[in-house]
Amino acid sequence: MTDKSSNDLQQVRGNVQQAVEKNENVQVLVRDITLKALSEGELDRERIEAVAEAAMQGAGDAVTEGGEQLKESLSEAAAGLEQTLIQAADAFRLAVEEASGRVSEFSSTELIRSVKDLDSLEDIFVETLQHTAKSGGEIVRTIAEDLVTHAHNSGTRVGRHVAENIENLQNQLRELGAGTAEAGEEAANRVSQIARGILAGVGETLLTLAEGKKGQGGNKP
Repeated sequence: MTDKSSNDLQQVRGNVQQAVEKNENVQVLVRDITLKALSEGELDRERIEAVAEAAMQGAGDAVTEGGEQLKESLSEAAAGLEQTLIQAADAFRLAVEEASGRVSEFSSTELIRSVKDLDSLEDIFVETLQHTAKSGGEIVRTIAEDLVTHAHNSGTRVGRHVAENIENLQNQLRELGAGTAEAGEEAANRVSQIARGILAGVGETLLTLAEGKKGQGGNKP
């Protein structure tokens, strides 16, 4: 991990901690913070795991310091992270759909790798919650363990969303078959870049909408 990446993750952790400490619009703020972080780095499993961990560490830091009054904010932070992973799932799907329409540039192997990154998103979410439970204090551990139990018993929104996208993409990849050119690592990076660009666009749109709502609220008598 580069120094810049490490600094970026520390910033994610600090920003999420501040958002949870404020205890207002936590879910939206955590979603925006993590969306921005993912849109600025390599969009692959390693980066997503790192951003997810940093975000929940920041939330855990805030709850550990703030105690009972902030305990609901940990669940809201997790919900914000899950929203980001859902957006990432859509970004992966759209990127693979775009790349699969340009069969001379992208290999089926690299497209499948991107599908696997998409398929890992629920695991990343649940594993991050498990790590939060193990590393946090009593309040953090209790809440995180409850979230993990619920995920195991009832599934997750991101898991259901991923399953739908995977089903659609697998049909497309079967149609491509061996007719896709072998384009190598460079192709994988381009698929990631497409997905990252899509995710950045989503983040900018959500931020614009949020700022618009703030402006409308400020104009009320």
